Amino acid sequence: MRHIFSKSLAPCIAALVFASCGPAPRPRGPTEDELRIITETEAQELLREALDSAGVPVQTEWQVDIGGGATLEVDMRLAQSDFGIEWVSPQDRQDHGDRLPHPDPSGQLRILPGAGTDAQAQILVLDHRSYRYDPDRERVQRGSTGAAEAEDRVRRDVRDYLEYVRGQGAL
Repeated sequence: MRHIFSKSLAPCIAALVFASCGPAPRPRGPTEDELRIITETEAQELLREALDSAGVPVQTEWQVDIGGGATLEVDMRLAQSDFGIEWVSPQDRQDHGDRLPHPDPSGQLRILPGAGTDAQAQILVLDHRSYRYDPDRERVQRGSTGAAEAEDRVRRDVRDYLEYVRGQGAL
């Protein structure tokens, strides 16, 4: 009797043990405070590298009317064209607020048109918040976005913009 009793309980005990275990807890992802951003200095270097590798000459100190009496000091003008790239730093966001488009939730690139006499200008707006990364190596190995991935995204966004600009016949 003892032998039969233990065999009949074994599946029940095993089911209880496995049910109480459940799936393994998921590793904790980074908090907002733990995420880092690419600095404006780092971004400028990434932008220059991407444009240099594409053979696109760059001019700096291009001022564009963006409407509402505001002028934007665009980081990089592509050759002599009406196209440029602006890295939106926290200070830029504070200075210009909603005049600069916010990042698209789906990741689509944002282009800011000029206004007034600069209406033909088209500025790629790369917001620093779109390029946040996790500095923790272990979390990056488990799938969190690392610095290299964020930098690669900057380069890819510049390449995509250049494809658009070339399609407009500007370069």
